[in-house]
Amino acid sequence: MNDKTFKERWLRLRPLGLGFGSLAVLAYLYLTDPNNGALLPAFMGQLATPILAVWFAFLMRKVLMDYVNVEELYNKLKETSVGSGIGFLGVCLVMFALLGLFGGQVRAQPVETYIPVQAKEHIVVLRKEQVEYWPTSPFLGNSQA
Repeated sequence: MNDKTFKERWLRLRPLGLGFGSLAVLAYLYLTDPNNGALLPAFMGQLATPILAVWFAFLMRKVLMDYVNVEELYNKLKETSVGSGIGFLGVCLVMFALLGLFGGQVRAQPVETYIPVQAKEHIVVLRKEQVEYWPTSPFLGNSQA
């Protein structure tokens, strides 16, 4: 069992910075939300999935490798330069795996096939402005407005 006290474990710069930094970001998102905070719960719901995934991965590492004390392992790795490099690559591998896990959730709107209905009424004006301000635009093609 780890013999660190509450103060040694939680009242350090990293946990406090992460906690207060997260609260500051949430406050900023709430205060700058054009819908008076309506989008914030949806955003927090999207963040819950990766947080739960990281928590579950942590628990599974604890269950599957209950005999490994990670702090002792990294202290031993830091004794040599090769060990430090291997430890760093291990952290990079874990971060890459987590980013790959969450990257699959990103989806984009197929803008090349979809023009919003509200935009169709402004196409003529947009075309006129393009010809006026950028007559050599490659997006105009051979036709003129």
